[in-house]
Amino acid sequence: MNLEIITDKIKLKIVEKGDAESLFKLRTNPEVSQFVNRDLNKTLADIEEFIEHKINHQNEILFFTIKTIPENELAGTICLWNIDHEKKYAEVGYELFPHFQGRGIMSDALKAILDLAFNELGFEYLQAFTNKENLSSRKLLEKFGFEHLAEKKDENNLNNVIYGLRANNY
Repeated sequence: MNLEIITDKIKLKIVEKGDAESLFKLRTNPEVSQFVNRDLNKTLADIEEFIEHKINHQNEILFFTIKTIPENELAGTICLWNIDHEKKYAEVGYELFPHFQGRGIMSDALKAILDLAFNELGFEYLQAFTNKENLSSRKLLEKFGFEHLAEKKDENNLNNVIYGLRANNY
């Protein structure tokens, strides 16, 4: 899939093998991963394998780089994953280098992904899992109409809270 979304501030593009080194820096950055339950001891080969098999061959994830305009610098990533086409459901995930936070970049990226998910791909329901201490992420989700699902628990990470958004509420 060669999908590209461009806004005033950013360009979203499906991750390619050539992005592996930049993704490696992002996904092994301790600050970026402070709220994510992730092994930071990954290698560049692990990231290349992830891109090749999970993204390019199995189409399990719509995984985008977020690059700044006009610098074309990697700011972060955003994805739709755990996709269930039958149920018209997916989960949203994102991460951003700290020096890009607070500049509206993730707001632009999330708006673009929500438009894609609901208006082009026909999803009816999205969820996002975020650490209960990640107030910036929670605020971002609420800004776009996601509702905190207090009754739902992430059994894989009890520090997470879950948010949901229906297409007709977007």
